[in-house]
Amino acid sequence: MTSEEALIGMRVKVREDHRSAQLRGERGTIKHRWGAPDYAALDVLLDNGLLQLFWFHELRAIEDWDLS
Repeated sequence: MTSEEALIGMRVKVREDHRSAQLRGERGTIKHRWGAPDYAALDVLLDNGLLQLFWFHELRAIEDWDLS
């Protein structure tokens, strides 16, 4: 996903190559954007209830039907 594609309310998944093994594959919803439009940091409310800050490139967009 690009920084510009990351919109509040979007469903996302933490990429499988994320540095934290505990966060890999977690799903959530973008709640807030921080920083420059072309290099955003994102507050994501994960489905497990944790609010976590990510860079846009650590996530990928998903649809609710996406099981991967």
